Amino acid sequence: MKPAMKRPAKRTGLAQVLALLLSAVTAQAAGLESGPVSDDPIWTDKPVRIDRKAQAYERLAVEPIVLPLRLHPTARVTVFDSASFADGGRLYVLTDAVPVDPKRFCRDADGTVAVCGQQARIALRRLVAGKSLTCEEDIRFSGVSFLTCSAGGRDLAETLVATGAASAATPRLAGTQEDAMRRKTGIWIDAECRALKRCPPGRRR
Repeated sequence: MKPAMKRPAKRTGLAQVLALLLSAVTAQAAGLESGPVSDDPIWTDKPVRIDRKAQAYERLAVEPIVLPLRLHPTARVTVFDSASFADGGRLYVLTDAVPVDPKRFCRDADGTVAVCGQQARIALRRLVAGKSLTCEEDIRFSGVSFLTCSAGGRDLAETLVATGAASAATPRLAGTQEDAMRRKTGIWIDAECRALKRCPPGRRR
């Protein structure tokens, strides 16, 4: 009589592992509901029309990305006053600045008369002619754009208001105008302008 052969320990261990896996899969399958098997593919390489009205997904509002407007006025840019200029057939107006009438004259306390309107217009020309401007378009009409612009990191409207070449059109620059008035710079040498906090148009000598 031949002695009984012993199974290798390695095979016995493998069988035990397989038995454990089989029992785990059987237990998990017991909690699933049976149903018909679909032959529909999960992925398709053909266009599929999606009915968005039938989708119940939450839709999140997306804010539009406003890209900055790049302007490059030439050295021959047309400057009308201290807050507006034309380039490439379009009129651009600084939203935050009220221009000075180019025909305006200002008189200081000693009676000295300055051509403050022309000086203010020249101030804007120096800021935009031949410069690279980075702007945000606040309002746009058919041929007019109201802008907030900067050149070389300097806000154009703020620079003009700070030097008395324009008055503030919005509350953003109200403090800047008050400071310019205290310093009596630009148009603010004129007592009438300071009293009204703006310069009426067309005052002559």
